[in-house]
Amino acid sequence: MSIRPNITLLFILSVLTVLLVIAIVFPEKGIAITEKARLKFVKPSELFSKENEEYADISHIIQSDAILDDTLLANLVSEEEIPWDTVRANADSLRRSIRRLEFPPNYQKLLYPVFSAMDHAASATDPVRIMHYGDSQIEGDRITSFIRNRLQRKFGGMGVGLVPVEHVYDFRFSVIQDNSDNWMRYTVYGNRDTTLLHDRYGALGSFARFSPYGQDTSSTELQYEAWVSFAPSDYSYPNTKHFQQCRIFYSHNPEPFMTELYQDEELTEAEMYPASSSLQTIRWIFDQPASNIRIVFRGSTSPEIYGIALDGLNGVAVDNIPMRGSAGLVFTKMDEAILRDHYNKLNTKLIILQFGGNVVPYITDYNYYERLFSSQLRRIKRVAPGAAVIVIGVADMSIKERNRYVSYPNIEKVRNALKNAALKNNAIYWDMYEAMGGKNSMPSWVFANPPLAAKDFVHFNPNGAKIIAHMFYNALMYEYNLYKKNTTQPDE
Repeated sequence: MSIRPNITLLFILSVLTVLLVIAIVFPEKGIAITEKARLKFVKPSELFSKENEEYADISHIIQSDAILDDTLLANLVSEEEIPWDTVRANADSLRRSIRRLEFPPNYQKLLYPVFSAMDHAASATDPVRIMHYGDSQIEGDRITSFIRNRLQRKFGGMGVGLVPVEHVYDFRFSVIQDNSDNWMRYTVYGNRDTTLLHDRYGALGSFARFSPYGQDTSSTELQYEAWVSFAPSDYSYPNTKHFQQCRIFYSHNPEPFMTELYQDEELTEAEMYPASSSLQTIRWIFDQPASNIRIVFRGSTSPEIYGIALDGLNGVAVDNIPMRGSAGLVFTKMDEAILRDHYNKLNTKLIILQFGGNVVPYITDYNYYERLFSSQLRRIKRVAPGAAVIVIGVADMSIKERNRYVSYPNIEKVRNALKNAALKNNAIYWDMYEAMGGKNSMPSWVFANPPLAAKDFVHFNPNGAKIIAHMFYNALMYEYNLYKKNTTQPDE
């Protein structure tokens, strides 16, 4: 028996009517099924509308990145005649494309001591150090490597900077690091070892040992041995491939220990170091820039090793310090005396903090986060009084809503918390969220050709990291050129 067409049509219309009613009365935010799962229903406006969520236009960012360089930046600040016709016509738009650093009121000269140190870095007796802390957004030397390369090309310097003995993140872009498998690594972030009875982590927020706590041998026996090696990477910038000095920072070794230094597998140094309970430095200076070394440690008990610095003798050193999963609230959890001493021995002049992404999916109390982050800034300023601090704000992050990607609804509240904390505590702020395009800009980076961000809609890929690093460098050098202009001409 066949079903008449009008009955079929009536059935289809009835189903559509029921669905339409459900769509109208269904809660806009859906119904929570579990803590992380939510049942949603398409809305009538989405059902019949052909319009998609508009993503931010980042074409001007890509165009400016291809044009701006040190010479043009200096001309834009000095307002001198720009020799290139096509650039001269767009000078104002290029100037506007630079997302400026934001300073606390009446503190426009916070970076002047840093810039002065950079100007004299090539003839200094110690590198001018910049320490770049961040979350997973800077892992693998992303962002940092470009900033380091541009600053070292402009002000001198070489080497990859301060690195941990055991690098758990892929760092092969900048240096090939290898080590024996008996190192024990302790961090102030992530999964902290709750059995640790102290908080001496040093400037990297981590340290390593080659002997377990509580299992040290007799001082007459050299039972433990460990090693770490460094070799140049084929992918690194030229100035990163070599270094003129190697320094090891350590403390709290109750027994003597020995180190051996090998250059190209040839033993060049061997020395025993006495017991100590304060921060100490082992320093080797090379007659010619080195690129391939191996360090062997031997002893009945291990010191706490806070890092190995591979630097030039002068110029600029820039450290990449990623802290996966961190919200940037770790500095008040570290021993103040060790941290102060370490910053001082490193000649730290600028500290960059790039956090916030890890709190976006979970945070609800933004004033609380602002207060906690403010306490970190106060601690840093207390232990490194000679260093300026720049806070890089959170990047845009996207979540998927049905068939489109949109910014997390609270991303600007996290941005504001970081900005308020920075400016209230005499730190400088750089708005990465606005610099990259603002609301709904991350999809534009992901869908760019070639792509500039990963498909998690959170992290920049190497191409995007280079562009965002260039944007920050432009902002920093814009202020540097203003400093040069203001310090070489009489005040009006």
